[in-house]
Amino acid sequence: MPAGRGSIREAIRTQELGHDSTLRSLAAMASACSVLVISSADAGANSFSRTVTSGQPKRIAAYHSWDPYSCVSLGATMNVLSKPAHGVLVPRVVDHTITTSRFGPVQRCIGKPIKALQIEYKSTPGYRGTDTFSIDVIFGWEGRRDTDTYTVSVE
Repeated sequence: MPAGRGSIREAIRTQELGHDSTLRSLAAMASACSVLVISSADAGANSFSRTVTSGQPKRIAAYHSWDPYSCVSLGATMNVLSKPAHGVLVPRVVDHTITTSRFGPVQRCIGKPIKALQIEYKSTPGYRGTDTFSIDVIFGWEGRRDTDTYTVSVE
């Protein structure tokens, strides 16, 4: 975590107890800091493998982010960097429950309902073989980014 962000979060959490104007000021400052983080954050690179049935849609991944203090959904967005050659991607916003995070502890929010960006893959009917695609995912207001590459075995 970049220096200073923990203290901003703790200050916001402390101010939630009854100091609205100070909270708004701190929230604005946190948003400004997150813009700096977005511009300087390096994207992580991750590779995943999935197996699907030809012509049948299948969930490949669900991306979600949330505020660690209120457990409120912050959303995620996706950009397709390289399309699958033998199928299509279908993004959907779906109901999800917090279980794990690739970015840190989640104990306080486990079991809480949030929205997730679900990615489905559907191959061209009859196609058998391997397909690949890459997506860039941006998580919530913090601007964490990951580039995920999927190799899909179509059976």
